[in-house]
Amino acid sequence: MSVRRSHAFASVLAVALVALVAVATAALAAEGGDGSEGAEGAWLSLLFSVVNFSIFVFLLRKYAWPAVKDFLARRHVEVAEAMAAAEKARLEAEAIRAEFTQKEAALEETRRRMLDELRRGAEADRQKALADAAAAGERLKSEASRQAEHDLARARRELRAEAARLATDIAEREARAKLTDADRARLLREFVEGIAKP
Repeated sequence: MSVRRSHAFASVLAVALVALVAVATAALAAEGGDGSEGAEGAWLSLLFSVVNFSIFVFLLRKYAWPAVKDFLARRHVEVAEAMAAAEKARLEAEAIRAEFTQKEAALEETRRRMLDELRRGAEADRQKALADAAAAGERLKSEASRQAEHDLARARRELRAEAARLATDIAEREARAKLTDADRARLLREFVEGIAKP
């Protein structure tokens, strides 16, 4: 990897030198002098510029390039770590989303199952209430029938007793109306004799 970077750096340096020579040659041609002093001064100026640029490039390569290279390497590592962290966070978010989707589906199934249980429970309660009401109706009907029979029997006894009392009253009135004083005296005497006999 460092051989490739060194080669790239050398290529950049060669291109920069060629560009510097081309610029200097163009500047010299633009001056247009044919005197040797002007050409010699231009070449010395060019040589000075090339040496100066070479020293600048050497200093950059020796001192600045390692710092730039380290910065770029650290930045590359930071970007790679950030991308890895982002990918990890994305995967975690997908896992959490899948988990919540699964929980939501389970929650919907639980809600449906609870509603079904509530409906079945309500239907069972309704059927039980209907059966209890029917049983209570039968008990009330049976109790009312027994009570009616009891009340009817009591009314019959009371009617018989009242009829017997009325018959006795009627018979007593008729007997008093038909009994004479002599019949009363005879009945009283028979009663007293019956008590006196042991």
